[in-house]
Amino acid sequence: MLTFFCNGLIYIIQFYLNKDKVDYFLCTNIKNYTYNIFSRTLNLIYPESCDLKIYAEGVFNISSFYSLSEYVYLDRPLFVLYIAFFYNILKIFISSISSIALLKISFFLGQLFLTSLICIYLLKIFNLMNLDIGNKFIFLPWLVSVSPMFKWHIFESTSMTFTFLIFILGIYIIINIKNINLSIYFFSIGFLFLIHRSALLILVFFIFSNLINKSLNKNNVVSTIYFFAPVILYYISIYLFSSFSDHQAQEYKQFIWILDFLQGKETYTSGYFCQTPKLALICYKNDLLMLARYLAVPASVCAFYLILNYKKLPHSIKEILFLSTLFFLIINFFWLFIGWYPPIRFSYYGFGNFIIFILTLIFVNLKDRISKLLFILGYSFYFILLNHWNSPVVIEQSLFIRISIFFFIGSIISEYLTKKI
Repeated sequence: MLTFFCNGLIYIIQFYLNKDKVDYFLCTNIKNYTYNIFSRTLNLIYPESCDLKIYAEGVFNISSFYSLSEYVYLDRPLFVLYIAFFYNILKIFISSISSIALLKISFFLGQLFLTSLICIYLLKIFNLMNLDIGNKFIFLPWLVSVSPMFKWHIFESTSMTFTFLIFILGIYIIINIKNINLSIYFFSIGFLFLIHRSALLILVFFIFSNLINKSLNKNNVVSTIYFFAPVILYYISIYLFSSFSDHQAQEYKQFIWILDFLQGKETYTSGYFCQTPKLALICYKNDLLMLARYLAVPASVCAFYLILNYKKLPHSIKEILFLSTLFFLIINFFWLFIGWYPPIRFSYYGFGNFIIFILTLIFVNLKDRISKLLFILGYSFYFILLNHWNSPVVIEQSLFIRISIFFFIGSIISEYLTKKI
């Protein structure tokens, strides 16, 4: 309910109070809908992604999944099934609206449940760190929902939001490794791979962090094998029952461009494509710099807070800082090699999710009441009207951003002085 309320508020602010400035720039358009309810005319504004019709075919025809040919179904089968679950439940109870409108509601519900799951795992992580959360947990849905990835895409047909769940799950598994059934978790991550394939990086992060801590053992290695069970079974099934081709690899040459380059084959080098080692480094560096501009204020807040407080932070927080930094570096290093670099998206999966996680951690660790209030105000003012990262100018400066800086600085100074006193 908290998640629903937060996103309802975001929807009103974004699509009604700020409707003249809402722009996704690429792929997504804002559409107006008119409905007659109890003799009243209701005008609704809602975004529509260029991918919606492709997903629609998969959701509407989930029973004939293997006969479908569009790439998104076969690359992300469980994401399509996840949305189809909500769609078919709603269809039983609601018959007065169009199937496309019902599909959009299904995507929204799917994103709401995802947001709630992320908040639950954030809470689990903070409890494991023995942080005094108190009633601050009620702010977690807002902190997640108003962040750029969710504010813009919770109303859309996209699986990008799952990258934050992947980031959170990776950290949770490492810090709670002794108290969870690793086999079940890696089996579940195998299913998560069938929603967003970057879930594979949880496995990489797990092995790498265990090697650093010199805690990798036979049981840990064996548990990771369960990750491959759902993945292998699924890909065997689509090769047997469908004419599968990996669209991402075939059309965009994602990652496999490296093999083409080594064999002397022609690669793509125009538009968003940078498929030579030199171009890939340049394009991804530029993309990271754009993300640094886009999140300059919140990233600076994280740095400012840690500089002032790092020596006095408990070991549990220092450990989380190390793990989250390591994980975001692994994620960003992975996406460096994709060879296709639309604005910010792939660099956000690592560094962007890292910044949102650290901001949430800072808020939960604040003790002073005034500091908490100022922090929430700063966070809200910065993100609530922040433009989409697809903007040609990257970030559009506004009075709200300048006000957020004032609140953020006030929060950190107030907390620092309170602790010193």
